[in-house]
Amino acid sequence: MAKKTKDGIKIEFLSKMKLQEKAFEEKLDLIMNSVQDENILVLEEALNAEEKAQLIEKSMEECDEEFPGIEFSGFNSEANLLERIIGNITGNPKKNGLLIVGSSDVMEKVEEDKDAISMIAKLE
Repeated sequence: MAKKTKDGIKIEFLSKMKLQEKAFEEKLDLIMNSVQDENILVLEEALNAEEKAQLIEKSMEECDEEFPGIEFSGFNSEANLLERIIGNITGNPKKNGLLIVGSSDVMEKVEEDKDAISMIAKLE
């Protein structure tokens, strides 16, 4: 069950700059550790399909009686032409967007649209 304070659940916001410094495995560990501590993460970076699959796989490996797994939702924003060119040249394409990740026992209802996300978190 989620670690609750009198006021609610801890939500962490991570900037693109913080995430760009890390290799993908480090990002996965950061996400999993925070979610297992029963926080909700909001990442200023989208994941591609392969990264989402790896996140799901890692979550499933770590599921047990105390950790039920994760829920996540997000959207991708199109990079502008200059960002795409620079990303292709440097081999580090921009992944603009937003991703919300939390334990499945905390994230009760998630609704997403092309460019908007809403979420209801359980406080019980």
